[in-house]
Amino acid sequence: MIYFSSAPTIMGNKPSSLVTFTKNKRNLYDLWKTHKAYIYNQLDMEYVELRERQNSVRVLFYKRELMEECLFKKECRDFLNTVGYDSEITFDECIEKLKSRFEYICPHEIGIFLGIPVEDVIGFIRNNGENSVICKYWKVYHNPENARLLFDSYDKARECVKSLLIS
Repeated sequence: MIYFSSAPTIMGNKPSSLVTFTKNKRNLYDLWKTHKAYIYNQLDMEYVELRERQNSVRVLFYKRELMEECLFKKECRDFLNTVGYDSEITFDECIEKLKSRFEYICPHEIGIFLGIPVEDVIGFIRNNGENSVICKYWKVYHNPENARLLFDSYDKARECVKSLLIS
């Protein structure tokens, strides 16, 4: 599940992936809690548990280099400044701030961390999540052609990881 959900990140097409482990039918929550150290050692990614509840945990898997590149782009940094991230904030401080904000809500800036174009994050906020041009991995408000190319790359990454897992 982690490999498939995080395939675009594993393949380097996306800086991070958000995965929720729950105690529903398969109790992935307990599996994650029991085996996360082993899983971490098998992945070429880092992770942070953003929010834990009694029956679930939300985990952000990320490639540090890709995430830093994304977070420190001027347009992303400018947006993050508008939602309370200091202009001198370090990468690790960004992760901690996201985690503290995620404890109570799913903050809009999660889109920046996930590699969603800043124009679409702003479009989502301005439109209250409505009026998107297309919707697949996120709601697209600007440049649907570019979004379709990214969606295709994410789909291909998932197919590639699925084939590797099956083989």
